[in-house]
Amino acid sequence: HHFSSFIYNPSKPPITIFTGDISSFLAPTIRMASETQRAPMLPNSFFKVILRTNLQTVKIPNMFTAKYGDDLPNPFFMNLPNQTQWKMIWENENGEIWLKEGWNEFTEHHSLDHEDLVLFEYVGTDQMNVNIYKQSGVEMDYPPEEESSEQIGGGERSLPRTSSLNQPNETRAREVACNFISCNPFFTVVITPSHVIEYRMNALDLEGIIEKKEYVVLQHGERSWRVRMLFNNARYRFGAGIRLFLTENELKEGDICIFELINKDNCIFKVYVF
Repeated sequence: HHFSSFIYNPSKPPITIFTGDISSFLAPTIRMASETQRAPMLPNSFFKVILRTNLQTVKIPNMFTAKYGDDLPNPFFMNLPNQTQWKMIWENENGEIWLKEGWNEFTEHHSLDHEDLVLFEYVGTDQMNVNIYKQSGVEMDYPPEEESSEQIGGGERSLPRTSSLNQPNETRAREVACNFISCNPFFTVVITPSHVIEYRMNALDLEGIIEKKEYVVLQHGERSWRVRMLFNNARYRFGAGIRLFLTENELKEGDICIFELINKDNCIFKVYVF
């Protein structure tokens, strides 16, 4: 195992290349950097290696807290390279700062897993710039605002939403949706690389269609999967459980899924794959 290189230019976003197992970060000489980066180049930066124990809440390094804790607003905002912003609320526990409200939604939304790495850079006031690196050492391919072609129909509501991505599939997706007839609300999703690699999947804006429940049920064939439903910035996204649904149904890029809401009270969707 070996650690490759870290290139930083204050005028540009950091470019990082990691090689080898991410566990190399845990070597004693590197562990100091995880607490805080005291070198003059990165006075406001630190990184956290994602473990299964910090997916729900995570502690900001003590050395960073000692230096900036008194000036860190609550809440503050984390900015990602894809121009999205996440609100974080922290709590002080015995002089330690823990990210609480907002952190679990952030890790779920980006499908963070054991040994992924998150780089934080405090840029003053209430802002932190954040970059995510997967276990492979490569920076995450951040999802755009619209990552698939989606359409909702049935019931009393019909609202098309399209994306510039997957243009060759849009016509087929619309044909499938138009040929699907149901009195129940439904929406279509074209499976993209971000679905099958990063296990991220948006649901359409279901405001007013379903109750805001923590979990929904996806049925396909004779089986059912319990999947967490996340709400952030008025958007709906499948969370924990969607990975199992995608892998066990062997969904691949270009497949088209129709999610039909067959039980509104219990948030049960019947899924058809084309």
